Amino acid sequence: MVSLSPSSRRLIGSLCLVLGVGLLGIAALGQWTSWGHDHREPARAGEKFDPTLAAELTDYTRLRARAVEKMAAAGTDAEKMRALCDLVAARFTHEEAHHTLASNWILAAAGLLHPTLGHMWSPRLIVAYGSTVLCDQASYVMMDMALAQGYPARHIGLQGHVVLEVWYGGDWHLYDPDLEVIPMKANGEVASLDELAADETLLAASYGHHPRMADLIRTRQNHLYMSTPSGARFEWKANVLAVVEQVAEVMKFLLPLALAGAGLWLLRPVRPVRG
Repeated sequence: MVSLSPSSRRLIGSLCLVLGVGLLGIAALGQWTSWGHDHREPARAGEKFDPTLAAELTDYTRLRARAVEKMAAAGTDAEKMRALCDLVAARFTHEEAHHTLASNWILAAAGLLHPTLGHMWSPRLIVAYGSTVLCDQASYVMMDMALAQGYPARHIGLQGHVVLEVWYGGDWHLYDPDLEVIPMKANGEVASLDELAADETLLAASYGHHPRMADLIRTRQNHLYMSTPSGARFEWKANVLAVVEQVAEVMKFLLPLALAGAGLWLLRPVRPVRG
């Protein structure tokens, strides 16, 4: 067993204590203050983003409560889902919600190694730390709120874009809160993804300003439909990373506590061993 000299114990113990206390302070500030909770990007041209709404609905509980209000004021299932989709579109701009020191110092550091590791998965964290989302994040926020109101919903990966479908009226219906698209058929119903892919006129009307997305939708053999288990994301690794994120939310406190504890243990007085 390696025996450290008193000076080495003091040095290593001091470093562990300072690092542990510092990281614990960062985790606490990010968790219980507004520090780092204002990440946003400029809205795209024509985007529905409402900065007032983003400033007002700063946590997921408030956003869900507002969604319940808007859905209660709507009539049909289609109107309820439109209200929900519009709310998500107005709350966020298009840019990745990623972890920072304030949200999770572990995942922020991991994101430097690979961007996917710093990607946010939890709707609670996405809403708490800013007003930006990528397509999968926007779809998952809407899907989570639809599921909470009893509507079956599923993620669909289009090999470059993510949308969701909601089940009501005996069929699936497509919603794209990121690109703010709800494809309406001639009879006034919201189309499913398969119906949209088979209708060039409707596809052009819905995604004509996003021709690359229209091509992705046409390539139906590559779509990844994820309807089970409830709330599943469109890739297995996304579901795994969402669990990793949950674990990291605990570890961002436990690791600094362990470091600080190790530092205090190393700095404790050690009685000399008598021969």
